[in-house]
This record gives sequence, structure tokens and C-alpha cells, in this order.
Amino acid sequence: MMDIMKRIDELCRQRNISIYRLSQLTGISQSAFSKMNRQQSSMTVENISRVCDGLGISMAQFFSESSEYPDLTAPQKQLLKYWVLLSDSKQKLVLEITEKLKDV
Repeated sequence: MMDIMKRIDELCRQRNISIYRLSQLTGISQSAFSKMNRQQSSMTVENISRVCDGLGISMAQFFSESSEYPDLTAPQKQLLKYWVLLSDSKQKLVLEITEKLKDV
């Protein structure tokens, strides 16, 4: 069975995001994360969804046993691997470029 808090810590490390920053992104308090980490509180599906949104991943990606992205083609996986390395401003720029490219 997956340890949810271990998975969150792993994903944060991969993205160089602190629990403090994840707290800001999700609206889940640091103390709530701390309680979940000490198993004094359980993680709800709603909170997992908020964590996924904050990390920019799907629930399927969160629960995937591998570091690969499930149910994606090889080119889609490659794009997502690059995406998570980009800053917020660069992600916004990529989205703007992609929006323009779809109409070409």
C-alpha cells in the first residue's frame, strides 16, 4: 500500500518544492501536512486532488508506481518531463506558444 505522505515528499523533492510552498499552492496548512505525516490525520481524496493540482499532475500520475507518466504516448511523456522543469513564467510562455501553434 502506498504511503501518501512519502509520495508527496518524493514528488516535492523531484520538483524542488517545499511543503511550505505546496501548502501555499494547495491551501492545505503546513500543520495539516505535519499531522498527516505523523499519521494523526488521514489524507482525504479532496486533499490528494488539491496536492495533484498544486504539483501539476493527474491523480493517475500521483498513484503511478513508476516515475513514468501512465497512459501517455512517448512524445507526451517527453513534453511533460520538460514541463515540470520549467518555471511558472516559462510554462505560461509555452502555453501561449502552443495556443498560437494550434491555429497554424
